[in-house]
Amino acid sequence: MSKNFTGAPRAARRAAAVLVALLLAPLAPAHAAVRDSALPPPPPALAALIHSGTVKLLSRFATDLPGLTGYVVRFRGSTQVVYGSHGYLFSGELISPQSVDLNGVYRQRYAPVDDAAAIRRLEQSGHLISEGPANAPLLYAIIDPNCSFCYRFYHMAEPLIAAGRLQVRWVLVGFLERTSQARAAAILSAANPAHALRLDEDRFDVAHEHGGIAPARHIGPHILAALKRHLDAMSDVGGNGTPTLLYRTRKGTWSAQVGLPPEHWLLQYARPAARR
Repeated sequence: MSKNFTGAPRAARRAAAVLVALLLAPLAPAHAAVRDSALPPPPPALAALIHSGTVKLLSRFATDLPGLTGYVVRFRGSTQVVYGSHGYLFSGELISPQSVDLNGVYRQRYAPVDDAAAIRRLEQSGHLISEGPANAPLLYAIIDPNCSFCYRFYHMAEPLIAAGRLQVRWVLVGFLERTSQARAAAILSAANPAHALRLDEDRFDVAHEHGGIAPARHIGPHILAALKRHLDAMSDVGGNGTPTLLYRTRKGTWSAQVGLPPEHWLLQYARPAARR
């Protein structure tokens, strides 16, 4: 779970953000240029955290919703996007009428950073599960064994991996459900982690959103340390849920995609299919 300075329950944060998207006025013209000095000051709750040094304000911007201001902040090493309106502070997912995760859009637009540092930390964990040829386009997929969207992404990616069109390094985290950490540990501590991950996804209980592998009864300190490193890296790149994908842009830098991507996005990222 991503670190969040508001302390509100996750469901409440999500509901608040979605209500903002639904109840505020119709969308304004996108990408309207507004001077930073013309934007309202941060809400009192956020201003207090900035003043105390708990949170660092990186930038602020006008969103596509009239009256809603966005703020890119840094909290405990994690870059997050939060929102303010009429003195209220909102933290959570902001979904457009077209079902676009605006948090990710705004983060990339107003906090353009190279996530290569997170890649380096992940590679040091020693517990990534690699699949696909080394010369295929590479992405890192941060997944929870009890995540139904991760289950869908796994089965979206596997045919491309099998065809030699994609290379994936699966990064296990465990925070969604009570059994998530133990299931992730069972996968990482297996003699063949890739096979254990396949069992978890092939036997996934979609109705109850539970992975198909039995949770580990004991989690060793090295596995716990790896899971923490993975979760910290997800938070560092702004991931507030799974799957969080790290992919290489056309400019050669690393960037994050939070949530299940459209299938056409993955097909375009993968190596083109061989002509027959």
